[in-house]
Amino acid sequence: MRLLISTSINFLSLTAKTILKNLSKLLLIAIVGFPLYVAAQDTGKDQIPLDHFYATPRHGSSFFRRALRNFHFGIYTGVGRSYLSTSMSGFGVYQSPGAPPQLFTNSTTTRYTDWVNNAGVDNSPPGSYVVANAGNNIRFKGHALNIPLAATLHYEYKQLRLGGGYSYELMSLGLFHPTTMADKISDMKVSSATGFVRRYWGMVGYSFYRWNDYLFTGDLQVGNYKMKNNYNTAQVTPSTYFNLGVTIERNLSEYLKVFVRPAYEFKSYSLAVSNSGSSLNYSNNMLMVSVGFTYSIPQLPKCVIKQCRAQVDHHHGNRDYRSRVHPFYKKQNPGYGENYPGLKKY
Repeated sequence: MRLLISTSINFLSLTAKTILKNLSKLLLIAIVGFPLYVAAQDTGKDQIPLDHFYATPRHGSSFFRRALRNFHFGIYTGVGRSYLSTSMSGFGVYQSPGAPPQLFTNSTTTRYTDWVNNAGVDNSPPGSYVVANAGNNIRFKGHALNIPLAATLHYEYKQLRLGGGYSYELMSLGLFHPTTMADKISDMKVSSATGFVRRYWGMVGYSFYRWNDYLFTGDLQVGNYKMKNNYNTAQVTPSTYFNLGVTIERNLSEYLKVFVRPAYEFKSYSLAVSNSGSSLNYSNNMLMVSVGFTYSIPQLPKCVIKQCRAQVDHHHGNRDYRSRVHPFYKKQNPGYGENYPGLKKY
């Protein structure tokens, strides 16, 4: 019994000494460590050096993509109608039965053919009747069909746009009708009606209104044009043209827009009549409706990992990428996935 009691007393004594010793160590750690922990929290330093485990992201994109993100490349076509008219001032009209009307100045022995686009000379003996001094009160009016194919480039800064373009345009001339004496003078039909028009221009525009998904931009194009093939370029001198229109755009995605643009154009040209010292001045205004699209280069490159299904802008390693799963022609909010919804656990 005495041995048992003595053993118990020794065990309790040893246990008490161990507990006191450990408590003193814990107290020392708390006294020394707590100020260091508070200091670390105050300075905002990571207690674990994460920079040793994670790459530093390179936010943004390359200089090339940042420089081009506000440039928009476009292609369009459409249909237009040109309204041509000219005065016969200084000319008489010679009409032969069953033939197009011809012009003359001082004598009917020298007459001019194809006086719309390629004035030639007819010296055959005159016959039939002559409408003398008709130019004082006769005008001819006609029309043409225009179908353009154009490429454009413009820069957007907020609501302002600056750019230019180039187009190649099919132009087919119709009949020219006399405004008076139609019972004596027949319609003028040119011998070569179809040709092409080459044009280039500069553009300035301003976006002034948005309605739901549609943006309205008023713009002015100023440029030069040249009529080819069916026009005698040695005789024809075109004017500078001014084109006023409203572009109505709708975004299909961040990068792709479709648009329709009704416009009216003011221009003219003069046709030098050979060996006469005179010219015919034509008004050549046009009403046109164009349809097309514009595309801008994305600021971020497409994700390089083929298996990546992220729909939002994201990064791998130290590079930022855009999604590779949604098509460029479909609307996609870069902040969250909306094209391919799925359960969160997947």
